[in-house]
Amino acid sequence: MKTILILAFFMVPSLLFSQVKDHAVYTANKLSSYEKRALRQSNSREDGPYLLFPVGLRKHNTTPGENLYLDIYGEMDGVVSGLYGFRKGNISWETGFGFIWHNSTIDHFLGNTGEKLQTYLNFNAGYIPLGFKYDVLLNDKKSIRVGAHASANIILFSTRKPGPNRTFHYSNSLGTENIYIDFQVDNKKLPAFFKVGLHSDIVVFKSSFLVIQGSYILTPTSFRTISYDWELGNESGSFQNEINIDGLMFEIAYKLPLNILKIEK
Repeated sequence: MKTILILAFFMVPSLLFSQVKDHAVYTANKLSSYEKRALRQSNSREDGPYLLFPVGLRKHNTTPGENLYLDIYGEMDGVVSGLYGFRKGNISWETGFGFIWHNSTIDHFLGNTGEKLQTYLNFNAGYIPLGFKYDVLLNDKKSIRVGAHASANIILFSTRKPGPNRTFHYSNSLGTENIYIDFQVDNKKLPAFFKVGLHSDIVVFKSSFLVIQGSYILTPTSFRTISYDWELGNESGSFQNEINIDGLMFEIAYKLPLNILKIEK
């Protein structure tokens, strides 16, 4: 018993001193709020992973004539995506998920009848982008980068496809009666599109980036072909609509470097 008391007498002060020493070291090494902000700002410029959230508009000329809402020729449709990327030096890779809208109409005159048929070329789709970027710094603060980008985008699914009972309408007779219309829809099995363009990264909020990019969308083949057959009175005929999403795209995005989360406490 005496031995235990003697050991406790010497060990307890030693343990207390050790705790005080550890706390002093922790306090000395703890970063201030200013130091944490400076470290986040520094880390945000370094190589590593990031999240990117772009939104944009795509201008295309699928629909002839003036836009219904803007004083331009053609149509404007939206695009959104969420991406995960990794930058190493001047090169970045990106992937994630996106959704693109495509709404368009084309009027076809029916032979010599003087009547016309309004057809719809809608193609709203979800896709996976596989992107590559190359950019360079414009200043010593590493706050502005400019470069070029390219991506292959694989479409996973599309909306507004005809169901078993063809509940979605691909045409409108515009009030003309006694028009017989039949159509066949051919969807490409593995649709994809390519995007190429220029971009810039500009620091915002000290440790994240505003990305501004302009691109051109190119579809190597049509996503969907709709073949129409019509009859009106003694006349009949046929025509086809092919759907692609070629056009110019403008996007802005918020870029969050994940390195800023690696801050010592």
